[in-house]
Amino acid sequence: MKSVVYAWIALLVSAQGHAQTSGYPPEQENALQKIVPGKQLYKEDQPCGAYFWKSEKAGRSGAVALYFFYGSTEYGKGKLGMYQQAKFHVVVNEQKDPPTAQAIKDRDGSLKEVKVQMTKAELQSSRSCFPGQ
Repeated sequence: MKSVVYAWIALLVSAQGHAQTSGYPPEQENALQKIVPGKQLYKEDQPCGAYFWKSEKAGRSGAVALYFFYGSTEYGKGKLGMYQQAKFHVVVNEQKDPPTAQAIKDRDGSLKEVKVQMTKAELQSSRSCFPGQ
């Protein structure tokens, strides 16, 4: 029985290690995918523009969370970025269509901010996600 448990643990560790080194690390600038109505994590989540969902249920800490999808559009290969709303920093860049997101970390590896670059028009349409920006 122990050997089966150890085999599962080894499989999980190797799968996690592969996911972290594969194609779209959150620390690099990644293009976002448009959201699909009805494909949010919770039915109460609200769309913010064409690229973000706002959720009061998804964040573990109880804070409002924003999430987005990026990476491959092939089934099972895309990625989810979910962070506290307060961590987002938007930079208007008319060249970023679609918008991009990048997780910026401190030297100790903790999340400093999520830098989002988007056009002014997209910022206007997603204003409910980014009220102070």
